[in-house]
Amino acid sequence: MSIQAQGTRPERLLEIRTLHVVSGNAETADVHTVRCPMQGRSASLEECLACAESGGMVAASAGRPEQASCRWWPPGGRSGTAGAAAGAGRTPLSELMTTQVLAVRPDVSLEALADLLLERGIGGAPVVDEAGRPVGVISKTDLMRERLMAGDTREVATAGWHPRRGHFQVEVGRGFHAEAPPASVAEVMTPAALTLSEDAPVAEAAALMAFEGIHRVPVLAHDGRVAGIVTSLDVLRWVAQQEGYLAAGTPRAGSGTKA
Repeated sequence: MSIQAQGTRPERLLEIRTLHVVSGNAETADVHTVRCPMQGRSASLEECLACAESGGMVAASAGRPEQASCRWWPPGGRSGTAGAAAGAGRTPLSELMTTQVLAVRPDVSLEALADLLLERGIGGAPVVDEAGRPVGVISKTDLMRERLMAGDTREVATAGWHPRRGHFQVEVGRGFHAEAPPASVAEVMTPAALTLSEDAPVAEAAALMAFEGIHRVPVLAHDGRVAGIVTSLDVLRWVAQQEGYLAAGTPRAGSGTKA
């Protein structure tokens, strides 16, 4: 899709958000959405392009990814977002959250998850169902805890119930043992993920992470699907930007977050 927007009406360019979902069978699926300025909510890219106010797709250029064009402006002229001047109590998370999000299904193995986190340089990911709604979160801390609890199982002295993974390990002779397949994300993830709406203010995200002692929170669209993720580093970067500590042209808050 690379059709240059047409028309004489002023246009705005909408960032295309991507939720990249990895399943246990190594299949992947990408869900593309935009923040619709007319409706004030997330909308699928297909819904956006079918709108009468759509100007189509704008091809990627140097330093800018492919975007969607929108010709709609509120009555009375152009209107900006809450932006920097609004402060942490009124700036919505949609202004700083990471919008290119890796998510995994519960059946992904821990080995595959570790490879994904290392490849992306991130510390965790939301766990979603088939509709893209969160069912938990998984982090590098969860992986480390699982490895420490599993320990070295090269030899098994006696048969017994494995309390962590829920299976029997049976002695079959010195130096040999039978063991269940590698653990999956579902076995070690934190269920019941704490989430926030994309319209929630930055201050609420900061308060939630500080109170719960967590570093990342999935951000949801109006339909309950993951629209982005905000981390403690995103919030710190945003605060620094408000005080002028980062030079103009710094990548949008959330880009490349490794918290």
